[in-house]
Amino acid sequence: MRRLKLELRFVRAYVGANLRAALEYRFAFWASVLSMVLNDGMWIAFWTIFYARFPAVRGYELRDVLTIWAIAALGFGLSLGVFGNCWFYAQIVAEGRLDFYLLLPRPVLLHVLVSRMSPSAWGDAAFGLALYLAVARPTPAELGAFLVMSLAAGVIITAFGSIVNALAFWLGQAEGLAQQLQGILITFSTYPTTLFTGVVRVVLFTAIPAGFIAYVPVRFLREWEPWQMAAVLGAAAAYALAGVLVFARGLRRYESATWSR
Repeated sequence: MRRLKLELRFVRAYVGANLRAALEYRFAFWASVLSMVLNDGMWIAFWTIFYARFPAVRGYELRDVLTIWAIAALGFGLSLGVFGNCWFYAQIVAEGRLDFYLLLPRPVLLHVLVSRMSPSAWGDAAFGLALYLAVARPTPAELGAFLVMSLAAGVIITAFGSIVNALAFWLGQAEGLAQQLQGILITFSTYPTTLFTGVVRVVLFTAIPAGFIAYVPVRFLREWEPWQMAAVLGAAAAYALAGVLVFARGLRRYESATWSR
């Protein structure tokens, strides 16, 4: 427990430092946040126009799609706002700059992930929360459930980003591949999962965990079945564990290559 408190304090201090550094350029920071809010708003306008003509799509109404966007936006915002390097550290590995983190007395993966923040992510987070409040007008229990689902989505997003960036331990220059896989996750996490069937649907609940960001959380907020929350939380724990194990395996490979030079 003491170790956990120390690591949480470390994360809090790093996030605070990243935020203060970003706010040194206030105009750029707020412009980045606003641009993300406007980008998300354009997609909401698109879905609103779409559902004006097609009231339901495979069981999904406009409110369901907006809830998907709210969870995804808040999840992505928290992930990249706190653990911003989960999306970008492949380049650090490829260029051999991971040595810096190996010399410091902190868990290497945790330090890597929190050492960068995406300012625009806070626009995503604010938009997702505001959208859910406006669309659902939730009770305290509903808001609490939404926040739990969004936090779990953030864990899955962070873990997935870490896993695909860890490919650099084996492939070297893996930034392009990581960006493509991350783009696929973003795309499928903001569309109703019922649109996809067969092999694609299996992939969305395994290799590309969009189903646990878009589909199951929305079903839980609509139906309140305990197994749905358990599925999301279980998926978050499983992907987090996979992210840690893949990084640890890659780090051993990296250290071997470092000492052999």
